[in-house]
Amino acid sequence: MDKIVPDRKKTAALTRQVGVDFGAALTVALAYIGDRLGIFRAMANGTPMTSQQLAERTRLNERYLREWAATMAASGYLDYDPADGAFRLNPEQAMVLAHEHNTFFMGGAFQYAVACYRQLAKLIDSFEHGGGVPFTDFGVDIVEAIERLFHAGYETWVAQEWIPAVPDIHQRLIAGGAAAEIGCGAGQCLIPVASSYPNSRFFGYDMDQTSIDRAVAKAAQAGVAGRVVFERIAAEELPFAGRFDLVMAFNCIHDMARPRQVLAAIHRIVKPDGAVLWSEARASDRLEENLNSQGRTMYASSTMHCMTVSLAQGGEGLGSVIGEAKARTLAEEAGFSSFDKLPVKNPFHQIFLLRA
Repeated sequence: MDKIVPDRKKTAALTRQVGVDFGAALTVALAYIGDRLGIFRAMANGTPMTSQQLAERTRLNERYLREWAATMAASGYLDYDPADGAFRLNPEQAMVLAHEHNTFFMGGAFQYAVACYRQLAKLIDSFEHGGGVPFTDFGVDIVEAIERLFHAGYETWVAQEWIPAVPDIHQRLIAGGAAAEIGCGAGQCLIPVASSYPNSRFFGYDMDQTSIDRAVAKAAQAGVAGRVVFERIAAEELPFAGRFDLVMAFNCIHDMARPRQVLAAIHRIVKPDGAVLWSEARASDRLEENLNSQGRTMYASSTMHCMTVSLAQGGEGLGSVIGEAKARTLAEEAGFSSFDKLPVKNPFHQIFLLRA
């Protein structure tokens, strides 16, 4: 058999890519430090600063800041002017790195990644012996990271675009209905939705007590605690039937230990003439159509978090990459008679409409 000789250009190209990814992995960790220590926020107004001036403003060590800022400038996260040796956060960089309340903000991504880095020893053990890393092992950082990743988008899209795309449900909530969110997390979706529909009542369910505690506190702060209830309970154990006009499940079904039972429970608790809104990441059912940067992010986060927390419970380990065909099959298995993909454009999500 002839020996296969590697193509040197392809080998060199892959070596360069690994080098880029190596630098990116370290940059994420350093950007996490910048986010946690408030360095990006200290630069949010766009004022050019030398590392010494930045040290004076942040009260952090100048030598570390100098090297950190050089990394951020090389990564395109900061601008650098060699004329005066000053670093600057331009308006676009500030949107992504410093201003939390917009849909471009990515600080939560750094926090999410580092929370996953901390579980590598346990993940290696799972590769060798099966099982997974429980959600609680990721700590408060993962709860906060998910909240920060999604809250601005949910505040912008759910009550303004997604629910109004289902006119009968939209009108019911305006008049005064009942809605539930499965996998509600820290209330990053349910609280702003409740604020948009002041005549309706809302119920959030999640298995993580830290998330529930944060949600309760945030609801009180937002002034909606009288109409929003949060409870720690598994969706499949909810003791209701035909109770809700709307049930929402946003970017969580894939995390569940028993996603099929959860969908069956959602079918049970929604009213016969109600609706379900279910979102997953924008992805294809076909691996070959996801072989791109977005697919890489989805499969990596699935392996390091979404899939492993399901497997840790002896669950199915569905994984976070669920296309429309897979979602349709799961919905039909759960008993839903109607399945549609909402015709709303979104850079991150695909939203499915299910009818009982």
